[in-house]
Parts: sequence; structure tokens; C-alpha cells
Amino acid sequence: MADVGGARSLQEIIRSRQSDDFIGRRRQRDGFRANLNLEATDPARKFIFALHGQAGIGKTYLLRQLRGIALLDGALVAVTDEHEPDLVALMAAISQQLAGQGGETRGFTQRFTEYRQRRDEVLADPKSPSAARELLTTGAFRVAFSAARSVAGLGVLADAVTPEEAKAWLDEARSFFAGKFRDYADVELLLSPVGELAPLFVDDLRRLAQHRQVVLLFDNFERTSELVEPWLLRLLEGHFGELPTTLLLCIAGQHPLDVNRWGEYSGISVNWRLDPFTAEEARALLRRKGVADEGVAELVLELSGRLPLLVAALADGNGEVRDPSGLAVERFLRWEQDPARRTDVLLAALPRVLDEDVLEVLVGERAAELFDWLRELAFVREGRGRLSYHDVVRAPMVRHGRGRAPGRFVFLHDRLYVHYRDRRRALGWTGQDGWSDEEWRRLLFEELYHRLCASSRQTLHLVMRAGAEACTAGSAQVRRWLDVLEQAGRDSANGAILEHMRNLERIWVSDPAPEALRTRILDLAVMLAPASVSQTVGPGSTSLVQASDIEGGITFTARRDEPGGGSGQADAGQVRDDGSEPHYLVDGDATWGDDDFRIAPPVFGE
Repeated sequence: MADVGGARSLQEIIRSRQSDDFIGRRRQRDGFRANLNLEATDPARKFIFALHGQAGIGKTYLLRQLRGIALLDGALVAVTDEHEPDLVALMAAISQQLAGQGGETRGFTQRFTEYRQRRDEVLADPKSPSAARELLTTGAFRVAFSAARSVAGLGVLADAVTPEEAKAWLDEARSFFAGKFRDYADVELLLSPVGELAPLFVDDLRRLAQHRQVVLLFDNFERTSELVEPWLLRLLEGHFGELPTTLLLCIAGQHPLDVNRWGEYSGISVNWRLDPFTAEEARALLRRKGVADEGVAELVLELSGRLPLLVAALADGNGEVRDPSGLAVERFLRWEQDPARRTDVLLAALPRVLDEDVLEVLVGERAAELFDWLRELAFVREGRGRLSYHDVVRAPMVRHGRGRAPGRFVFLHDRLYVHYRDRRRALGWTGQDGWSDEEWRRLLFEELYHRLCASSRQTLHLVMRAGAEACTAGSAQVRRWLDVLEQAGRDSANGAILEHMRNLERIWVSDPAPEALRTRILDLAVMLAPASVSQTVGPGSTSLVQASDIEGGITFTARRDEPGGGSGQADAGQVRDDGSEPHYLVDGDATWGDDDFRIAPPVFGE
């Protein structure tokens, strides 16, 4: 029953007024609102709304506005982001939000409760094998649904796990589960929780959608797509059951949806690229924030690049400006008067991701206390037990710290590099095996980022070699590696890194097959290496030198075309790939000597 004035709740009034106060994005908001009022059979109705744009452009805020519009229209709405660690947790989060709006997902909730009970029983059993524990903790959902290979009867498997390895792993877990639980349905539930729970989830959505529209919003898709995207595509394919016609999906991320995966849904999709505010929109926001001085307004527009988040953050205060990044830092820290705390905030901006161990590298024994304090800050996000600054806030803080004390900037990044290197080594993976482990990959990318920020000139060729390895680990890892290059280049003000990143990204976009990109990366690794390649070669011959990556460095094994005498200097600039390992062509006119030689120190600091 509506209260006086027709509103159902105070929250509804708040949402309505917040929508009225929202600056910009009117086309998107009006289009979304109009779409909610179209019949499902109307050819103009869209079912997928995809919005993308750079950090700070206002994706999350617009998504929040779309959520409010849908709620005002009476829809059931749920929002998820990177804080859901796996697909089961994602479905549970959606179900919980829908239930809070009167949309009970009874079938899913009951079976999900049973899953958690069986899972806890296995984890509490001291006799459970490691395969069963790993399946239920670190890798089950990625192994089950994050990539595109399949083994008969086992579902979809991750790129990093071979079918043989996955089958052996799952067989061991299945054997233990079958001995522990009498009901085979419980065994299947533990082995394939997404496969068992997703159909129930879809059934519940279909039942709820008979009475109300259902709107599911996915934020920070650049962070979650490796896990969530394959699942969404399988939902749309009907793999888990027929979807209701009143379902809407909204996806927000830094990158547009991959046309190779989403192209077939273009007829039911809307793609929005969010641009910075126009000058008038930015000025309107400043006026609403009480900024009347034209000089201050011009300064904020110049400093913010008209990024909505940064315009709002810089709208208060009008101090003198010497260093734009310094002004930004002052605006973000205007509420903190303690000089020690202000220093702590700037120090904690150096790592891309924070946990107590990382903070200990920076502040020693105060790490736990600082971690608890940082998590309360408005621009700090928390997920999976770790913290991260919003990119738009972190960037000027990093620039400010680098400009104010460049020596300290290098010193601290070097310490952080060593920290992540040691943590990665402690996992015990060797060679290419580490790429199968998500924690190893995560630590590696942070290690590479800090290594570049500390000494890019000496180590860029080593980071390139890591990129070549990433090409063998799947497109998601290539994307993460390119992001490392982009962020390290920006944070260390190194234009060469950014230029390499853009060139490599162009190659990758034009030819998604990994070999072309891998060949170019290895080419760069040799070109950027500080040491020359020396070897002995046969007279008048063109010798083929094969490269293989090992812990101690790249080893080149020369094939003898013919014996001879003398020694020469190799030109490492020529490269070709015969479909297996990359090969470097070397012209020679002297005899052979040592067959093996090194051209670089180890890629990961070993």
C-alpha cells in the first residue's frame, strides 16, 4: 500500500529525487526508462545494455541510476561486481537481493543451502583428499566454466588445465564424494555446482518474471569478465533453461563487449560509450556543488579532464595551484589533518592492490592498523580480503609521489617487486606450470608492474618475455599483461612503455591468434635486451637459432648447417616462427663454438 502522496517508501522518494538531480547521461537514462515500458514482443525492445568507458567516466554511477529507474518502475533488480569470487556466490548474491525486494528464489535457495552444507562437511573431514578440497575452494568454478574447452561429461574446462589433468582431478574428487554421500545428486552438486544450481536459478527467474520485470546489472566487467562472461553467454544460449522475456541485462566495464562473442546478440543489444562530460555538464555539476568562481571552475575542468568522478571530487575548495596532481591530492585529503595519515594514504597508493602483507613492506608493524583505517575511506574498494584505490583517485596520488620524491618512488617500487617475487616463488610452481594457478598469476602481474616502475630501462625486455608466456595462457592473461604495461607506463611516466603497449594491442586486435603477438613480443624482448647475442656460426651459412625460456634466462640452441672456423656476432633482429618455438635467423661466416648461450638475466628475478 502506498504512503501519503503515492510513494511506496522513503527510498523510492530518495531514488526519484536523486534521478532528477543527476547531471548528464540523459539520453541513456531516457532510453533505458522507455525500454522498460515496451512490450517484450516489440521489435524496438532491447534486452542487453552494455556501457563502457575509461575509469572515472561514471559507469558505476550511471548503473546506479539505471537501478533506481528500474526499481521505480517496479522491477526486481540486482547488482554484482568483482566482490563475488565465483559464479555460485554471484547467483547467491543476486538471489539475496531479489529476495529483499519480495522476489524469493525458493528452488535455488534451498539447493544452495544444501550445497553449502555438503561443502562444509567435506572441508571439515580430515580424510578428504587435496583434489576435493581444491575443487571446493580455489578452483572449482573457474575450472568448471571459465573457458571454452570441454571433456565429455565434465563440462567446460579452464584454458590452463589440460583435459587429462582435469579428468584425473575430478575423478579423484568424485570417488571421495561418492563414498561419503549416498545420494548421487549430492555428488553431482559438489562436482558441478554451477551446472546443478544455474537451472534452478533460471527457473526461479522465469517464475518471478511472470509478475515483474527482472533487471540484472554487472559492474566492473573488466575485472569479472573472465569468470562471468562465459556464464552469461551460456545463459543467453539457453544452456540452463529458457530465459524469461522480461529479463534485462546491463553490463558496465572499461572495454566494449567483444564482437566475436556478442555479435550474434547485436539485434537485442544497446552499446553505450560513455564520454567525459561536456563543458556545460561539468559546469552544471560545479554550480550544484556551490562552485561559483569562474577561475576555479576553469581549473577544475582542466585538471579533471571533465571526468565526472574527478569533477565531483575536485568541486570543493579553491586553493592556489602549482602542481595539478598536488591539487588533486589536496582535494582528496582535505578531510584528513594528521600529517602522518596523509603520508600513509600516499604511500598506500603505490601498490595497485593492498593487503596487510603489502602494507607491511611500506609501514612495517603498523600494517594491520592502517589496513583497517584505509578500508573506511570513500575512495577505497574492498574485495576478496584486499583493498584498492579507485583508479581516478590513485593516479594523481602516484604522480604526486613520483614528482615529489623520485628516488623514494623507485626504492619503494623495488621493495614491492621483491615482495611479490618472493610470494610468487613461495607457491612452489616452476616453469610454465604456474600459469595454471590464479594466485601465481595475480602475484606475477603485480611483480611485473612494480618491476617496471622501479627500473623499466633495465627490465622491460624481461617483462616482454613474461608477455610471451602469457600468450600461451589464454586471452584473459594477455589482457592483464597489456594492462600492466599500460598502468606501469602511465604511473612511471614512461612513454616508451605506453607506445610498445599500444603497438602490441593493435597487433592483438587485428589478429587475435596468439602466435603473431607472441612472435612480436619475443622480437621486442631481444631488441630491448641490454646484452648482445654472441655465438659462433658456420662459414657462408644461414643458421637457425631456437629460443626456449628457462628459469635462468632464454637459451638459444644453434643448429649447425656446416662446420667451419672462426667466431662472429649474431644479429638478433631477425625472427621467424615455424609454428612451434620462435627462431632467430643469424647470418654466419665462421665456425661453430658453444651451442648454447644466454642473452638476458632471468625473467622473474631468479
